[in-house]
Amino acid sequence: MNVSIFNTGKYVGLEQHKEPAFSAPLNSVPLRGNAYVPIYDPYGGNMRPVVRDGDRCARFSLLARTTKPHSNQIGPSWVMSPVSGYVQGIKTMEHPMLGRVLCVVIRPDSSVPPLPTTPHSLNAMTEDGVLRAIHQAGIIDEFDHRPLTEKILQAKERDIREVAAIALDDSPYVSSALKTVSEFGMEVSDGINVVLKALDGGSAKLAIYDCDEIHMDAEKYSFGFIKPIKMRGGFPLISKFKHQYYPKGNFLPVGVQALRSAAQALSVGIPQTNSIVTVSGDCVKHPGNLVVVNGTPIEDVLRFVGVNKVPNYVIFGDTMTGNTVSDLQTPIVAGTRAITVMNSLSRPDKTSCTRCGKCVTVCPMDLPVYEAMRHYERGEIDEASQFGAEYCSGCGACSAVCPASLETAQIMRNLKKVKLKLIERENSKGN
Repeated sequence: MNVSIFNTGKYVGLEQHKEPAFSAPLNSVPLRGNAYVPIYDPYGGNMRPVVRDGDRCARFSLLARTTKPHSNQIGPSWVMSPVSGYVQGIKTMEHPMLGRVLCVVIRPDSSVPPLPTTPHSLNAMTEDGVLRAIHQAGIIDEFDHRPLTEKILQAKERDIREVAAIALDDSPYVSSALKTVSEFGMEVSDGINVVLKALDGGSAKLAIYDCDEIHMDAEKYSFGFIKPIKMRGGFPLISKFKHQYYPKGNFLPVGVQALRSAAQALSVGIPQTNSIVTVSGDCVKHPGNLVVVNGTPIEDVLRFVGVNKVPNYVIFGDTMTGNTVSDLQTPIVAGTRAITVMNSLSRPDKTSCTRCGKCVTVCPMDLPVYEAMRHYERGEIDEASQFGAEYCSGCGACSAVCPASLETAQIMRNLKKVKLKLIERENSKGN
């Protein structure tokens, strides 16, 4: 990391670099070449394209759908085109968020008009109707990269009626949630109303990161019935927020971009086709928060902001939890919060785990991370997953303080997948 780090109990203090991007005007990135639109079902179902090479496709038209919906879906999933143009083929790509995935390649053409959309009246809709509209919009929550429909369904099963809008940009360079609140606060508020309708009522809070570097106008903290809560302190702030306001975990956290998309799904009738992305870092000439059409390659984004030195790290996400990419054709997808472009991360050379215990000191879940590392370095993957990997929040605090420069957070996220598969296997045996 090229940031100042200090321990604050179970949190890591990080020097912030948000102001240049946050204070810049919100601009839209033009597509200069092809769009690469991933075809995937976030529920794990099978997805099949319905377009072929040479097909004319309008914005909001169908590109792919599930052939057999997953059992936890309320219906089929769709992939809608974020742009109008012509299909150039289907390409397999490696994506840091999605893994190996098929992408529909589209050459944009403004002469192709978008499909008309149909707005809905929230007051006239039932809970199921609202939930179906959210599902059809294909909304992915940038807070945890999960489908918003799935999160609402699980909240309904647990009879949760508390919604927390999350604008906790506590990573050093990211300000996309704060920019969303600043520019589209009332749409975020409308989105909370949409989610509360799907839950059959309840209450809501808005959690906003409050740091000395950024000063938001007082009126931008006013959202009618929603109680805004300013959070200060170390990373990850979501753990502090949960501990202070929902110690029993009985609430539904939703990212503010997902809430805005929920509002647009009803008020305008459009799917989630773009993201507000912070593009920043020590190599970026003009940092800012940008409206980026999903499917836009990273190279188009970097061309728009400019780079003032050759980057050694192009990070899909933030410096705490993101993944380095080498293919600049990698597309922006729903749920993307940031692209961070760095010349140096200023970390020591990697060594083996020293068992110093700093990872445990800052872990908000109190996980014995170094014990997992001990088995992981021996190649004992299943054993390594037994040290609470399923509870890892993926916050990245452990990696930030590791003196051996180990990617402990990424390793723990991988071990979490291993442990969840082991649990699923055991459950299937029991049945």
